[in-house]
Amino acid sequence: MESNSLEVKGHRFMRELLSDIDEMLIDTVREFVDELIMPIRRELEQSARSDFKLIEALQRRLIPLGFQSGFLPEEYGGMGLTSVLTASILAEEFGRGDASFFCAPAGGFWAMRPAIFAENTAVLGEFAPRFLGEDLYIACFAMTEPHGGCNVENVDMNGLGITTRAVLDGNEWVINGSKVWPTNSGIADLYLVVCNTDPRRGDEGIALIYVPAPIDGFSFGRFEDKAGFRCSREGDFNFENVRVPKEFRASGPGRDAELLHDNIVFARIFSAAWATGCAQGAFDEVLSFTKDRLAAGKPIRQHTIAAGMLADIAMGIQVGRDAYVNVAYMYDHPEAYGPRHSKHMLSRSSIAKVFCADAAVTATNKAMELMGSYGYVTDYHVEKYWRDVKIIQLWEGGAQLGRLDIARGIYEYDQFYHNEMYETLRVQR
Repeated sequence: MESNSLEVKGHRFMRELLSDIDEMLIDTVREFVDELIMPIRRELEQSARSDFKLIEALQRRLIPLGFQSGFLPEEYGGMGLTSVLTASILAEEFGRGDASFFCAPAGGFWAMRPAIFAENTAVLGEFAPRFLGEDLYIACFAMTEPHGGCNVENVDMNGLGITTRAVLDGNEWVINGSKVWPTNSGIADLYLVVCNTDPRRGDEGIALIYVPAPIDGFSFGRFEDKAGFRCSREGDFNFENVRVPKEFRASGPGRDAELLHDNIVFARIFSAAWATGCAQGAFDEVLSFTKDRLAAGKPIRQHTIAAGMLADIAMGIQVGRDAYVNVAYMYDHPEAYGPRHSKHMLSRSSIAKVFCADAAVTATNKAMELMGSYGYVTDYHVEKYWRDVKIIQLWEGGAQLGRLDIARGIYEYDQFYHNEMYETLRVQR
C-alpha cells in the first residue's frame, strides 16, 4: 500500500553505525519483505491455520540468504554475524511484513548465542553443521515454566523460579521438568533448556543445556491457539529422565546465569525492534488510508485532529527506534559500556522493549480509530499488527517486570527488600 509519505527511509537512524555488510543485509530483507511477504500476508495467516506449508516454503527461501546460519562463527561455516544492532534492524524490517514469520530462523540465533559466547566446541562441533544444510533446521530457547510465568527472567529470584532440574549422572545430564510457551517448541530440532542443578546455589545452580530432538523422554503437548503471531508455533513439553552428554551444557556454574541474563537483554532489544516494525507497518497502512479516504470533503489526514493523531504515532515509532538502536549499539560494544548481562544493560534494554511495545499497541489502536470500522476488518492489515504487537508487550516478563528491571539500573532495587514491620505485624496478630 502506497502511503505517499515524505519521510526518507534511509534517515530513520544513523547509518554511520552500520557496516557495508549491514546495509546490504537490510536492503536484502527490505526487498524480501516488500516482494515476497507483503503480497501474501493474509495467505500466510491462512497457512498458519492449516498445514504451515506456505510459511515453511517461504522460510526456506531465507536459507540461501544466510539467515539460518549467518550467526555462526566463520570457522563453523557461518558469517560471524553476532551484532545485535544488525539483528534488531532486520527484526524491524520483518516486523513490518510479518513478525512471526521470522521466529523460526531467529530461534536459532537466540538458542545458539550462549554456546557461541562460551566458545563451547562440543556444542558447536555437533550442531553448527546442521544449520548449514539446504533445509530448515530449527532451534528453540526453552525458558518459561508452567508454575511461575516470568520467574525465570526475574533476577531477584536467583534461579529459585526454575523448577526444571538437571542432575549430573556420570558423563550425562539427566533432565526432568516442563516448559511452556517456548517459540518453535514442537517443531525444533534442537532445544536450549534453562535448568536448575541445585536451587540452594542461587545463580550458581542455573544451567543452560542443549537437547537434540527427538530424544527418549521428551514429550510435546499441543500448540497454543493464539490471537496473533500465528506464523510461529508455541507449545508445552515435558522432560522425563532425558539424558544428554555433560558437554552439552553451555558453560558452567555462574557463567550460565550470565549467559541467561545476556539472552534476556538481547531478547528485549530484539523485541523492541520487532514491535517498532509492526508499528511502522500499521503507520504505513493508516497513512495511505487517510490520504485516499475523504471526510467532510477533504482527506482524513488533512483534518487537524487526524494530523495530531498521526504525529503521535510517528513520535512513538521514532523515539522507540532511537531507543533500541542506541541500546543495541551499546550492547555490541561491552568494552565501552560494560558487560552485556549487567543490570545497566538489563535496564536499558527494558526501557526500549517496554516503550516500543507500549508505543506499538498505542499506534495500532490510534490507526484503527482513524480508519474506523475498516481498521477492524481483514481487508486491511492494521488489525493483524494490532494482534501481533500485543504478545510482544506481554512476553519476556511483560510490561510490569520490565519496569522493575528498569528500576534496577537506576538504584539498588530489590522486590524482596526486608521490612522489619512484617515481623512485628506477624507477632502482633
